[in-house]
Amino acid sequence: MKIVADENIVAVAELYRQHGELHLLPGRAIEPADVKDADVLLVRSITHVDRALLAGSRVRFVATATSGTDHLDLPWLAGQGIVVAEAAGSNANAVVEYVLAALAELQWRGIPVQGRTAAIVGFGQVGSRLHGALQTLGLDVRVCDPLVEAHWRQRGIPAPVRFCTLDEALHASLISLHTPLTQGGSHATWHLLDQTRLAALRPGTVLINAARGAVVSNQALLAYLQQSSGLHCVLDVWENEPTISMPLLQAVTLGTPHIAGYSVEAKSSASTRNYQDFLRHFGLTDTRPSTAAKAARSRLKVDLAPAPSLHDALALCLRAAFPVAQVDAQLRERTADAGVFDAIRQRLGARREFAHYTLQCENLGRGVDRAALETRLTALGFTLEF
Repeated sequence: MKIVADENIVAVAELYRQHGELHLLPGRAIEPADVKDADVLLVRSITHVDRALLAGSRVRFVATATSGTDHLDLPWLAGQGIVVAEAAGSNANAVVEYVLAALAELQWRGIPVQGRTAAIVGFGQVGSRLHGALQTLGLDVRVCDPLVEAHWRQRGIPAPVRFCTLDEALHASLISLHTPLTQGGSHATWHLLDQTRLAALRPGTVLINAARGAVVSNQALLAYLQQSSGLHCVLDVWENEPTISMPLLQAVTLGTPHIAGYSVEAKSSASTRNYQDFLRHFGLTDTRPSTAAKAARSRLKVDLAPAPSLHDALALCLRAAFPVAQVDAQLRERTADAGVFDAIRQRLGARREFAHYTLQCENLGRGVDRAALETRLTALGFTLEF
């Protein structure tokens, strides 16, 4: 069996080399000649898998170590009898923590989060988890997802969240986008936020896109930001990745290179799910010796003396665990070409999620309610020491 794989998939050599001839390549460089005589193709979101890549090949199993599948031509693959495995939800917690870390950075920059009305657009794996996390922070949260709302309506029982229309969501003071990218149907998300909808946003709104770049028209967003400084925009995804708009990068409040779902835990989970699907499809057995050792927690010292309030103390802790501002600075300080974009993404593969950390909190100020801080941080997965 010949297996062609993106070289940056976690543990790909360890998992698959026992099952055949393994060829590792950069994800953006996989070409038709590489897969012509392959049986299996393992990719991430940066590899477009369609007729142009696979026509005439003998590939019959494709696995993507991602939640989204818009880089796969699913109808064409199904028509060719090619089985597709994906890893929906494997990076959901990582994306939620990215959003929380971004909000912590905004809080620390004097853009308060508390007191905002939050709207989550897209209530899938990420949106549903983010809903709980934002409620943990004490925010009033509503959800816009017509398909999920219709599902609950059909069940005839009260929904567990407060649904709203897109127009209502756009009047929230915090909007976080978590939809798939679709171009057909009555609820297409391509350029969901266009010139008209961006103009409807209220001054001071926080807009976060950690879904897909084309959910927001980047051209319209740039024009809006150049005309008005009233929008606090966090972009992790961009149109035309990895060659992104430098003017747009300079105009947003925080910009990162599609790393919201990047963490050790997320990538390991996605890789493991793909591998299990691979074993089942081919009727194979994993012959590796069992390794059940659990990684030790890391300790982070957090000096809370600069934090005058509970919300600032919480922001300090989240910034310590995931310093999004450092990623933003790395992207801005150099020409954001494909090499820089991908190099930063590769380095972020070592990021750990909140549950990996024990926070050693020092110098807690009198104005910070320790019990309230501990409740919130514990709910987000941290272990605490005071």
